[in-house]
Amino acid sequence: MAGMRILHPPARLKSRIKARIYAALPERKRRLSYYSEGLMTVTDIKEYKNGKYEIYLNDEFAFVLYKSEIRKLNIEKGKEISDEGRSDILNGILSKRAIKRAMNLLIKTDRTEADLRRKLRENRYPETVIDTAVEYVKGFHYIDDERYAKAYISAKAGSCSLRSIRQKLVEKGIDKDIIDNELEDYYSLEGAALESELIRVSMLKICPNPASLDHNERQKLFAKLYRRGFSISDIEKVYSSL
Repeated sequence: MAGMRILHPPARLKSRIKARIYAALPERKRRLSYYSEGLMTVTDIKEYKNGKYEIYLNDEFAFVLYKSEIRKLNIEKGKEISDEGRSDILNGILSKRAIKRAMNLLIKTDRTEADLRRKLRENRYPETVIDTAVEYVKGFHYIDDERYAKAYISAKAGSCSLRSIRQKLVEKGIDKDIIDNELEDYYSLEGAALESELIRVSMLKICPNPASLDHNERQKLFAKLYRRGFSISDIEKVYSSL
């Protein structure tokens, strides 16, 4: 009607209304709707620990912030965060914090890349932030899986079979090609002699007089050594040399 004034709801009320509409949508439509607009809604804020809070955007975990940062950034449940706002949080606040955390972790002990990533995930850093922190420390060679594998092989070769060393390095998340290359280099230089001596010592501990064993007893001895990570061919060579 002519002369009728249209009343617009306050911004906070508009945000609440939109959040309710968003919550009523099926999950796929929710994501498409808000990603296309470059906006995401703060759907929850949960207390984490040590004065930190988990922020959920569009019902999915996004990142962790301190209470003071939440106040400063004016983050509230039901409000929207733009792409620019998320980028400032991820690339500014959290990336710097993750790099500092990574440096502190590496001061205490040398780590593989996989182990460092695991520790940062435990601290609830998003994957993009973890990538940034890892690339930073790799750039200064604070983590180097080749160096780690070489040092680990050298330290363990006198007390563990090369097969068990390989398995341990795989469990630590080091690339199998890196492990095999480092083992090959070490084995070609001095690993074969150390492996043979370790088999000989282990064999004599199990049986002081291996030459006295019959066929079945010898097979049991070989099986025990094999379970410790030694290859059958190496075991047979050492046995024949006694």
